[in-house]
Amino acid sequence: MEQFRSYDPVELVLRGVESDELDYKAPMNWNTMSRTAKGKILRHLTAFANTRGGHLVIGVCENSSGVPDELTGLSEAEAASFDPTPVGNFINAHIEPPLDFTIDRPLVNGKRFVVFTVRQFATLPHICSKAVEGELQEGVFYIRTSEASSRPARRALELQELLRRCMRNEREQLGRVLRGILYETRDLTVNESRNRISDLVLDAERYFRRRRQEVANMVTLKFFIIPENILPPSTAEKRRMALAEAPFVRHDAVFLDEKSCLNGKTAANSLRMLAPDRPLMWQFFDSGTFICFAAVPRQELTLEKFCRFYAEAVAFSGNLMAELSGGDELLTLKAGVSAAPVPEIFYNQSRFTGNTAEVSSEISRSTADLISGRENHAVRLIRRLGENFQVPDSLLDQMEPAVKNFLARR
Repeated sequence: MEQFRSYDPVELVLRGVESDELDYKAPMNWNTMSRTAKGKILRHLTAFANTRGGHLVIGVCENSSGVPDELTGLSEAEAASFDPTPVGNFINAHIEPPLDFTIDRPLVNGKRFVVFTVRQFATLPHICSKAVEGELQEGVFYIRTSEASSRPARRALELQELLRRCMRNEREQLGRVLRGILYETRDLTVNESRNRISDLVLDAERYFRRRRQEVANMVTLKFFIIPENILPPSTAEKRRMALAEAPFVRHDAVFLDEKSCLNGKTAANSLRMLAPDRPLMWQFFDSGTFICFAAVPRQELTLEKFCRFYAEAVAFSGNLMAELSGGDELLTLKAGVSAAPVPEIFYNQSRFTGNTAEVSSEISRSTADLISGRENHAVRLIRRLGENFQVPDSLLDQMEPAVKNFLARR
């Protein structure tokens, strides 16, 4: 199962942009809310759980333009009313299986907020078992869309995606059982290791932003490689050699050039490179996880550069992991963009209306599959990013031949 990444409740309150993983609601009191209002909250929480997990922030109002940036906050009585016990009782009475959620009450600028964090379903998707008039329909699966909407899964492809996640979760659960039998002496379970990876990624980004403070006004391109199986410590030296030698990296590479790969320095349980002459950092952990952050001045970021960066990153991933583990390793590739405001290459051609954007997309494929079909997988990853920016299909269609032609020449 995909593990929910580490999060900062304060940052979520301040982000001010709704997405498929984040929603905002005005102040309210759980004890005095109507049954219908509670059903609306539950619809959002269930939709998050059936998609990729997510957060619901309570205490933020929309301005006249519909942007959730008015930090109203909750009274102490309102915040205290969101007790996990009564909230959980209401959820369990209407949703099966129960949701995996937590409630935080961060203090931001002297005001109290409530932040629900919901994790993706573990084995079975969540279905409404009892209706709530006007909000929840019995026997319906709810999902979260890229348009920040929580609605029933009514299309065949949406139901197929839920089924695909079920099958993947069952496969991963069986894999954990088998690995537990084979490696009973390991200190960390697979889930604990995944959570640790999320923490390492978050810590690495904080390090990058602290050392390269100028990136605050730039567009940050993010790319992660996360192997399904945590690589054993014995591969650490092989991992370092695979990247240091990097026979598959070109000197004129858009993603990571030859010089960038050769300049890695040993850090705690990892190899890290922080470029001295530009805002770029990569870190390759002993577990096999690879992360990269590259900040680009918004006036220099063109749609062509954007597509080439992620296209070459996909090709890089397959080649790198082939050096480490052969062709059967299952990898999750995650691409992300963080910018404030929205990059002009999307803003002028999309329906994205927020002032700040942080979107991501991911694919999971075997190493051999990435190498043999890198053009198609790169297109899929980039297209999903564009869809999260609500870019029109006409522009998305232009990306595909550009990406394929670029990689065909590499």
